[in-house]
Amino acid sequence: MDTKQLQEYLDTAVMLAKEVGPAFKDGFWRTGQFAATSDFAAEDKQGNQADCVTAVDCFIEKTIFTRLRQIYPEHKFVGEETTAETGNEYKVTDDPTWIVDPVDGTNNFVHHFPYTGISIGLAINKEPVVGVVYLPILDELYTAARGMGAYLNGESLPLIRPPVLTTPTSLAQCSMVAEHGSARCAKIMKSRLDSFARLLLDKEHGGACLQNLRITGAAAPDLALVAKGVAEMYWECGPHAWDFAAGVVLVLESGGAVFDGAGWWGSNVPQKDRVPRPLNIWNRKIVA
Repeated sequence: MDTKQLQEYLDTAVMLAKEVGPAFKDGFWRTGQFAATSDFAAEDKQGNQADCVTAVDCFIEKTIFTRLRQIYPEHKFVGEETTAETGNEYKVTDDPTWIVDPVDGTNNFVHHFPYTGISIGLAINKEPVVGVVYLPILDELYTAARGMGAYLNGESLPLIRPPVLTTPTSLAQCSMVAEHGSARCAKIMKSRLDSFARLLLDKEHGGACLQNLRITGAAAPDLALVAKGVAEMYWECGPHAWDFAAGVVLVLESGGAVFDGAGWWGSNVPQKDRVPRPLNIWNRKIVA
């Protein structure tokens, strides 16, 4: 893709993230237009008490998509809140598609935990090519476009390069960021907790002895940590494309790798015939 066109898309995403930044801060601090509880209007999302949506989510997503439709009327749009309203239904095409999470880490946002932000990604031919993750409360603006590098407030990523203590050669030397998700049924929770146990248990008891596991509450900022170089890995099952589309570009452009759940493990295909598969951002499993 033409570098000039990509730069234009990236500049647009940065402009819009900054444009809605003041509203994000008003919502976080319950000031300005979101000073009253009735204006903030936090509520459970689709009846799930572990997931929520606020008036800020809806306002920011509407603002971003209204502006994008004015600039790129021929593009497609997938947003967390508008998609939730239609029962998580959306069409996936090869057309340029803006993928937006207006408040990534809404539970953090509601509880005044500053690890929350705005995620704006652009996919073309179903592949993420532009990513902006803006954390207004921390004043951190992460930007990336395919073939153009990744940056934090203008400084090239990763900021931290191995070796930290040593170049990791196993999970026992890694810091991983992950999420427990919003599903609370017994079957899913047991599966997640069993996975965490296998990661954390010492090797004598069949585990990977992961050095540490961090659960921060927001997928896009998690991927920003990997791009930044302060975490070696991110892993999660269940997130949606709007949670990580922008962050994927950050990781790839900072020199990392990203995979979805459609791997070759357990396959009957001979090793010699196995070829790398392109990342499918619509597959709700990811490791970076």
